[in-house]
Amino acid sequence: MTRTEHAVFHCESCDQDTLHDLHYAGRLLESTRCTRCGRVIKVAQRALLPAYVHDLEQRIASKPRRMLRRARRDPVGYALLLPRAVLRQPGKFLREFWSLVRRP
Repeated sequence: MTRTEHAVFHCESCDQDTLHDLHYAGRLLESTRCTRCGRVIKVAQRALLPAYVHDLEQRIASKPRRMLRRARRDPVGYALLLPRAVLRQPGKFLREFWSLVRRP
């Protein structure tokens, strides 16, 4: 899942505290962009891919525990939503992976 969040950081280019767009691939920060001057700082792909693989391994290892917790909390809702969630996972993974691989 690729998502964008916002936070205020000090921009070295503007030399001001400004709003920045934070772009995530999965749970990993992929890049930041200053909304005032447009300066983009990207995490190097050679650092991002191994970090993504490590994060993915942790997510896969913790998935059974997270699924069990959800099933205990709301068994009926879990059973109803599980088929749709299972069908969405391949697309979610591909979007995350391609957002990393297709970086300029």
